Amino acid sequence: MPASAPSPEAEVLADERRGTLWAAIGRLRDEDREVIGARYLLELSEAETAQTLGLRAGTVKSRTSRALGRLRAVLAEAEGATADD
Repeated sequence: MPASAPSPEAEVLADERRGTLWAAIGRLRDEDREVIGARYLLELSEAETAQTLGLRAGTVKSRTSRALGRLRAVLAEAEGATADD
């Protein structure tokens, strides 16, 4: 059975969430964007990310963790600003 297409409302909400995420990523430091981009946008493994960025695997792991924490903070700030509007 084919999956039903998302409703127009669901598509608008998904577009808004994507826009918010991209804006939040854009507010991160370069090294945060690099590691998040490699791990989650390019879907590279930790080892592949380390090789690509010229880092040790442990450094990739710690940078990813810190970058995701900063991304969460930026997203929470954005949600707070949206809720206040």
